Amino acid sequence: MGGLKIIYYGFGAFIGFICGTLINLIFYWVEKSGNPVFGSLIKNYGDLGRFFVEWVNVLPYFGMALGVVMVKILFHEQWEKEERE
Repeated sequence: MGGLKIIYYGFGAFIGFICGTLINLIFYWVEKSGNPVFGSLIKNYGDLGRFFVEWVNVLPYFGMALGVVMVKILFHEQWEKEERE
């Protein structure tokens, strides 16, 4: 069952990465359309705004981590039951 766990974790990481990338692209497209979301964040909030902008840039990797955690939570009971048998 160990190989199948790796496939599930990989799929969760892949889906999380895709979702994070899409959210990041949405923010990028809004910025490019003429609405300076990130520029105004940095201008109005200084370092806190820059911190938030950097978190948006890290969203794909954060999505990967959350995808792995989601798979762990969803399949934990099933995997534990199969290991006991």
